[in-house]
Amino acid sequence: GSAAIALLERRAFVRFFSNRFLFEREADEAWLDQACRLTGPSLRPPVAAFNAGLLRARSFDDELRRVTQPTLVLSGAADQRAAGRRPYARCMRGAELRTLPGLNVLPWEAPKETASAIHAFIAGDETG
Repeated sequence: GSAAIALLERRAFVRFFSNRFLFEREADEAWLDQACRLTGPSLRPPVAAFNAGLLRARSFDDELRRVTQPTLVLSGAADQRAAGRRPYARCMRGAELRTLPGLNVLPWEAPKETASAIHAFIAGDETG
């Protein structure tokens, strides 16, 4: 119930989850401050909806094949699931996969590299 969810929103759990699943290195205090500010009862419904969709673990291949615009897929070098993103580049026309330092929160972990990759993609520079 809501008491269990409230425990998951505590700073200690946010730190554990962030360090275990989101960051290659330990989450910093600024991240924890921001994450803890963005928890609470008003945000639970969208999180529950996201998790419900995530837990279905269905393939989105059909939808991905219909994407026609150029798409940049960023993946963290430390993410063990990175290999699972390679099919996106084959499935989506115009998809480009780039690997950056980090795990899952690339704009936080590698902000310069993330910005450079996005800028190069928009500019059409395949070397960036």
